[in-house]
Amino acid sequence: MNRRQSICTKVAVFQIKLTIFAGLFNKDKKMKISKIISLTIIAACVMAAVSCKKDDDSTALPSLGGALSFYAPLFIEPGQTLTMTPSGVEHPADKGLGYYWTVAPVMDDMDTTRLENGLSPEGLETDGSFTYTFPDSLAVYIVRAYAFAEGYTGKSGERYVTTVKPGLDGSLTNTGIKASDAHITVDGQDYYYHRIGDLEWFRNNVARKVGGAPYSNAEIMTNVFGRFYNYEDALKACPEGWRLPTEEDWLALGAALNASSEKYGTVPGVAARLMADSQFNGVTMWEYWPEVGSITNESKFSAVPAGYMNLGEEVDGAYPEANSYGVYEYAAFWTADSVEDDDAMAYYRYIVANQPDLFITKGDKKNFGASVRCVRKAENIFNIDDKWEELGNLQ
Repeated sequence: MNRRQSICTKVAVFQIKLTIFAGLFNKDKKMKISKIISLTIIAACVMAAVSCKKDDDSTALPSLGGALSFYAPLFIEPGQTLTMTPSGVEHPADKGLGYYWTVAPVMDDMDTTRLENGLSPEGLETDGSFTYTFPDSLAVYIVRAYAFAEGYTGKSGERYVTTVKPGLDGSLTNTGIKASDAHITVDGQDYYYHRIGDLEWFRNNVARKVGGAPYSNAEIMTNVFGRFYNYEDALKACPEGWRLPTEEDWLALGAALNASSEKYGTVPGVAARLMADSQFNGVTMWEYWPEVGSITNESKFSAVPAGYMNLGEEVDGAYPEANSYGVYEYAAFWTADSVEDDDAMAYYRYIVANQPDLFITKGDKKNFGASVRCVRKAENIFNIDDKWEELGNLQ
């Protein structure tokens, strides 16, 4: 690799680091200064990239064939080790390829896993696979692979990998839920609940593996955002003694917050009282909008914008083509009500980041994936969370 190529490679690695920095700040749009910093960083990176591109073009080297690809999951546990294997690149003269890798923002140097002679730097035969143990911290990493051959312009490919952790002290924080709050444990998962009006409501999304799919089809996200169920699976997702809330239950929730609505109508002005000012890996999830106002989570419903899913066709109990949408923007929850004049549709309630109301619309029973909250009749004359807090203050 000549000096000019080396400089451009270092610039590319630096670009990755700055892109992550800018991306993390851009997700919190309340931080206006960070926007300016990010735009300045991106502009500088573009100028550097163009400069390096011109340098590459001046050599007029032919390019390697194909496109470099490798598999890495979108979400993993902190400290997890992955082995990633490059593929898809071809040498026009059917000669050997070399590979090297970087992981931003944690690797300062490139790791060459294969030379053009097919051997590792240690002299062992290899396919160029890269094994890496990710840090224990919760963060977003960019893994990039490069294929190279003397006399040719190389190829590169990248994957984003996010480390996540379930639980109250994990990736999803600031939900307003404390470990000491009233809860039940089902299949090893804690479900917290709170009384709103005459009903007790789940405060976190159901994560039971009775159908549905996790966010981005990454199983590790099941106990972070909960699962996204179609209508039929939603009806059986609640544990014994609990049920999927009807439209009447949702209207009663609104009435308990002094917001009345007709059946299948918008419940006005309750969004901020239902939202939790949650963070995912330290990034604020609900963007601030003046129309909504300050998030209070007064109801202790603790809604997080986990989005929704297009599940697609079910194959052997899974949804291999499922896609996630609306994270950081929407929280969507099934009701138990079918649409009377369309048996293929059912109603779901949703909150959107820039609107103050609780809305309702129709979703396809088979393909639409929404979150599930469960309810049951409150038997106590007092709110058990408040009573526990009162008793705790007496100690």
